[in-house]
This record gives sequence, structure tokens and C-alpha cells, in this order.
Amino acid sequence: MYLQVRNGTLTVGDNFTLTSGNCINPLCRNIRACIHITHGGVVKIGNNVGMSSPCIWVRNSLTIGDNVNVGGNCIIMDNDAHEIDYKARRGEIKGEVKSAPIVIEDDVWLGANVMVLKGVRIGARSIIGAGSVVTRNIPSDCIAVGNPARVIKNLK
Repeated sequence: MYLQVRNGTLTVGDNFTLTSGNCINPLCRNIRACIHITHGGVVKIGNNVGMSSPCIWVRNSLTIGDNVNVGGNCIIMDNDAHEIDYKARRGEIKGEVKSAPIVIEDDVWLGANVMVLKGVRIGARSIIGAGSVVTRNIPSDCIAVGNPARVIKNLK
């Protein structure tokens, strides 16, 4: 597992399970889990959370509720990673990487290879289908799939 907390905070609840690399979970496919927190980022992970080789990169904040399942090889990023302006990427002008908080509420299930992007809230008890890219808020009690993820079914 790769864990780097630079000027940030990581808080983990009880019964947290993180698989990384070649392990008992076949979805890990020998990929290391990665949690990277920088720029004063805050990560709060609730109780009874399970993750299989995720890649988590936080500059702002990530809150994961209780009883959340994060499927194999999911990516959760609260930032753009690089400047959008090519001149900033070249170093010609000073830029700032945009970031916004992510909230994953209680009892959410992220299928394998889901990507959750900055500024998103996933409502309680929702399911995000494998391979989906979450770019906007998902309400509670639904199933969302696709790129970008869209609600296809209400669970209530």
C-alpha cells in the first residue's frame, strides 16, 4: 500500500478493511492501494468500510460514511490533478489546481473501477455500477451507471 499524508489528516473508523495488491480479493489484480493527502486535505472514513485497491487523492476533503463498500480499483479524486490552462501546465503562468469536497454517505456501494470526481455527493444507500464515472451528485436510494453516471433506477 502507498500512503502519503503531507499537511493533511486521515481518520479511520472501526472495522476498516483495505486490500492492496495480490491478496485474498481477486479484484485487486496486484494493484497497490494508494491514499495520497496533500495541501491540508482531510479524509474521514467511517465504520465498517471495505475497499479493494483504491486510488484516493485528496487536496480538499473526502468524507466516507459507515458501511460503505468500495469495489476493486476505484479512483476517488477531489481535484483536477493538473491545471486546465496549458500555460500553467508549461509553467508560463501561475495556476491553481481546482478541488472540491467529496461526500459518500452511509451504505453506498461503488462497483469495481468506479471513478468519483471532485465536488460530488453520493446519497445514502445508493449503488454506483462498475466502470461508472461520477461527475455530479447522486441522490439517496438509487442505482446510477455510465459515463457520466446517471440514475437508472430508484430503490424506494
